[in-house]
Amino acid sequence: MFDSTSILIAVIACALGVALTSWRNRRRIRLACSDPESARRSVPRISELHDRFQAERDSRDEEQVLARRIAEERAIRFERMFTSFDDPILVLDRHGEVVEANPAALMLAGLEENETVVDAVHPRPISMMISNQAAAEEIHAVSRMVVDGGSDDLRRAVFELADEDEESRTRAFEAVIRALDANGRTLVVLHETTREREMARLKSEFVAKASHELRTPLSSIRASLEMLSDGELQAPEQRAEFLGIAMEESDRLAKLVNDMLDISCIEAGVARPRIGRVELGEIARDVVDGLRAAAERKSVDLRIHAEAGLVVDGDPEMLSAVIGNLVGNALKYVPEGERVTVTVDAEDLTRSVVVTVTDTGLGIPPEDIDRLFEKFYRIKRYERTARGTGLGLNLCRNIIEQVHQGRIGVDSRLGEGARFWFSVPASHPASMAA
Repeated sequence: MFDSTSILIAVIACALGVALTSWRNRRRIRLACSDPESARRSVPRISELHDRFQAERDSRDEEQVLARRIAEERAIRFERMFTSFDDPILVLDRHGEVVEANPAALMLAGLEENETVVDAVHPRPISMMISNQAAAEEIHAVSRMVVDGGSDDLRRAVFELADEDEESRTRAFEAVIRALDANGRTLVVLHETTREREMARLKSEFVAKASHELRTPLSSIRASLEMLSDGELQAPEQRAEFLGIAMEESDRLAKLVNDMLDISCIEAGVARPRIGRVELGEIARDVVDGLRAAAERKSVDLRIHAEAGLVVDGDPEMLSAVIGNLVGNALKYVPEGERVTVTVDAEDLTRSVVVTVTDTGLGIPPEDIDRLFEKFYRIKRYERTARGTGLGLNLCRNIIEQVHQGRIGVDSRLGEGARFWFSVPASHPASMAA
């Protein structure tokens, strides 16, 4: 219960408050009467409040417009980036259905971008985008694993698809899967690894063939040296014979190693050709003169028809090696009494100089023509006719196509001889004026 003293104190406090408020109001009225301008400055006008509010609202509107533009630009950049990727890209929802797909993914599925809608409203099962059912199920399972695990770690899956252009060929892919956002969506990037797989196969095949080709001359050299060191060859004739074998195999081994190094340098782009103005006819004549003795030993009629003044921009040593390889092969594989003809002509239509090596020998089987320029490839039918490394024609192709931006090829029918040819861009005035 309140006592009388407390009540009295409360009454006095209220009275004092009323008196103080009344005094303040009277003071404001006196100030307003004595100085109206000061009173207007001390009390904000409604128009000022309106202007202040309008300015704040305009500022917020500008910020919202700027934020909207930034968001739109980011969306446009993302859309451009998403559609420009060469790798197929899929976005899966938490149920494993496709809600986004870039043009590369639509092309992989055999769908046209303008006739197909893939979005969050019309999702598609992943099996409609990837024809390999097992691969589609695996990607779905991995994406679920990523979502359930709540981890940002990458997960991978590999699979193959049949090539529509060539049924017997398959295309290899690696699917890289990771979580996209907190809504359970996952990003799937399909990277084709067909070329990488083919390169790995060719590399392994190259190592195996190179090892085999290197082992053969090394074995012959070692066997000859062992017989000489053991003293089994007492007769000078025998010693000279085995020394000759060792020297011949050493030369073969050196040529093999040099060809491998030259091919590797050209393919790796680290070869340093000495490009200058050279006359192909002169180079061809020098090569033919150097091989006439070999042609006479086999009674082969070696001829040359070279037009003078056919100048190209090229490396003289490399071009000489190409001509020497083609002519040397012709002399090795044609029977005795046949003919080998070297021709150097201008081809004004393509503004190039063409060198042709034609023989009247055995010809090339049709199944071997497309593979003649592969590394270590040799025609089995003629393996006993002449020895070789199987790298010469591959080196020729690299020199002509990679270094000189020319073309090289072969035309042949079995039993009717062969015609090897190559062309390089011409720089002589007659060709440029054509």
